[in-house]
Amino acid sequence: MRRWAFSAILAILAALFVVSDGPARADFLDQAWKRGNDAFLRGDYADAAAAYEQLDRQHVESADLYYNLGVTYFRMGRLGPAIWAFERALVAAPDDEDARFNLNQARKLADQHAHDKMEGAEREPMWTRVVSYFSPSTEVWLFCGLYLGCFVLLFLRRRATEDFRLAVSTAAAVLGGAALFAGVLLLGRMELDRIPYAVVLPDTIAVKEGADATFRTSFQVHAGLRLRVQGREQDWVRVRLANGLEGFVRSEALGLL
Repeated sequence: MRRWAFSAILAILAALFVVSDGPARADFLDQAWKRGNDAFLRGDYADAAAAYEQLDRQHVESADLYYNLGVTYFRMGRLGPAIWAFERALVAAPDDEDARFNLNQARKLADQHAHDKMEGAEREPMWTRVVSYFSPSTEVWLFCGLYLGCFVLLFLRRRATEDFRLAVSTAAAVLGGAALFAGVLLLGRMELDRIPYAVVLPDTIAVKEGADATFRTSFQVHAGLRLRVQGREQDWVRVRLANGLEGFVRSEALGLL
């Protein structure tokens, strides 16, 4: 458990003052944050969730807020909203290991409760899994480090003796190839970030063949499942699973990322 420290409150309030309408709004948000923290610490998770949701409705964008929401929902047994909240925390802070760990635990528990075991429903394409293996900051530092290392070796090659020139050239070629791969990872990350995703919130929802409740149910999906958003038709969202299945669900059943 973490993130209920007073310093976290101050950090969020500092960001809020930039966009707030004045002291009254800041006081209102401060009270909501304090009410949520106090409720969580005494085990009143419903009241804590209500306070954090109030901040969320006020468009407070904070990895700490999303993390708190995720932990609160998880304690309430609401796995879909918990997974969505942890996903949002990782969007705001991709290197947050606590959020990543809790997200994985929540997904494992949701999978245990699921009855819609479809082949490949949760397995993303290979390129997505490769790109997502490292955090964005790790990919940036990896590319920069490998590129710089290759450049340094090429510079040293000019000064190396004949005996070591082949070894330095080989090492530079290896680093150059690795830097190229890291660059491809970065390009893949940019493409992945442009793809709209959503998370299933209810325990189970029916995916329809068309954008209306009267259409036949194609299949069902469970809480926490990550879906690719293909488009919208009024109150319905066209979604696509990792295994290629597509259909329509009501927009209120999804948490957009």
